[in-house]
Order: sequence, then C-alpha cells, then structure tokens
Amino acid sequence: MRHFLLLLVALAACAPKRPVVTWVSSLTGVQERVEIRSDGDVSYTTTVKGVETRPQPIKLGKEQVEELAELMRAQRACELAHDPDFTPAPDEGQSTLELSFPDQRCKVVLWNREWLRDRSREIVETMRSMRPLRGH
Repeated sequence: MRHFLLLLVALAACAPKRPVVTWVSSLTGVQERVEIRSDGDVSYTTTVKGVETRPQPIKLGKEQVEELAELMRAQRACELAHDPDFTPAPDEGQSTLELSFPDQRCKVVLWNREWLRDRSREIVETMRSMRPLRGH
C-alpha cells in the first residue's frame, strides 16, 4: 500500500499542470487559442478554415503567471458580462476567457468589440501579446 501511495504522488508530480487561463478568439473562418498553464507553459494555436496550425510553445516565468492572475483580479475579469444593448457587427466573432485560478474561476464570452471597451481592453491586449513573433 505504501508503494502504491508513493507511485500516486510521483504520477501527480509528473502530470501536466492545469490551465489557469484559456483565451479563444473567433473571427469568420479563423480561431486563435491561447492556453496558459500554472507552470508557465503557454500553447498558442490558430485554426484557419478548420485546419489547425502547429502549436507554438511559449514559456512564462512564475512571476508572469502571478502578474497575469493579478491583472485579471484588478480588471475584475469574472464580473465582465455581455451588454444587452450591444449590437454586434455582421459576422463579428466572439472571444471567450476562461479563468481557473484558485481564487478566480469563471468563463466570460463577449463579442470581439465588447472586449475592446473599458477595463476589458487591457485583458485583450495582454492575451494578444501571447502571440508568437512571426518567423520565430
């Protein structure tokens, strides 16, 4: 039994870290996905007309993941909600932010232009900054 428990602890330590931030932005025929794990591993993928590009790995430091959590807290990301008076443009896409920090758990879906309003703009700019540099 003791060996079994040690094996479970070892497997848990080797398991991939869970995503703490997932950002999915969709436009007509294009989807961009950024997934940030608690250990700082970032996966960036795009899908164009149903064809997914090769994931581009990025690495954040522990401090950067903590800064990201603080940004989401400061911008009150989990309080963001669709404005019923907002009228999307024809073919306007939506973006989804999902947070899974210990103290912040939510899923927010807004039209793309809604994300560019007020306090949510800084969230969009931060998530877009996760895009890999072209040619690297």
